[in-house]
Amino acid sequence: MGINIRNSVFFRNYSLKKSLYRYKTQFLYLLTGTTTRGKSESVTFRIESEALRNLRREAGQKDISTNTLINKLIKDHLNWHSNAAKAGFISIRRPFISKIIKYLPEQEIISLAEYVGKTAKDSILLMRNEYTIKSTLDLLESWIKISDLPYRHEEMSYRHNETNNHQQKHSYVIQHDMGMKVSIYLARLYQFVLDDLNLGQTKMIKFDKTESTLAFTIDF
Repeated sequence: MGINIRNSVFFRNYSLKKSLYRYKTQFLYLLTGTTTRGKSESVTFRIESEALRNLRREAGQKDISTNTLINKLIKDHLNWHSNAAKAGFISIRRPFISKIIKYLPEQEIISLAEYVGKTAKDSILLMRNEYTIKSTLDLLESWIKISDLPYRHEEMSYRHNETNNHQQKHSYVIQHDMGMKVSIYLARLYQFVLDDLNLGQTKMIKFDKTESTLAFTIDF
């Protein structure tokens, strides 16, 4: 691909060919590298000088390479931001959610979770093109990451002792720090969606709820 990177600082003096080549090569490297999930390609982009400086600064603050940060931003856009608004997602501050939900009776919270759960299929189809347990868990993890919530996800494969069928176990611990009623809401929402996938009705799903954390395990 022959797309030139044109940085307004780099291209003020066209006589500095060697310097330009060096800068272009360095930026090309930023978007090059292999990943554990698939092959990568080398590509160059035109980017504003200030934006590039800010990217490098943020990467330094997070102690990661600029290449890693740029790839993360691209993945976040493709996995979430490109279709999130179309699927009905908006950004709301956590203090607002925890304050509002604190005044709702528990039964109303459960009813609200079920109401939202009824729209989950459309959202998952729009953002993942399929409505399966795999796409549902993938979207859930994208939401956790975009929300910047501390979490742990452990995955284990095994064979069932009685049926000898291949099984998978997914364990999640999500630290939301928004109160018990948010844990109740999320637990009922996830249970409703899993039931709709005919997973909750046939498999054991256990939820542990605290004021700050929701933990659950799914076998399928």
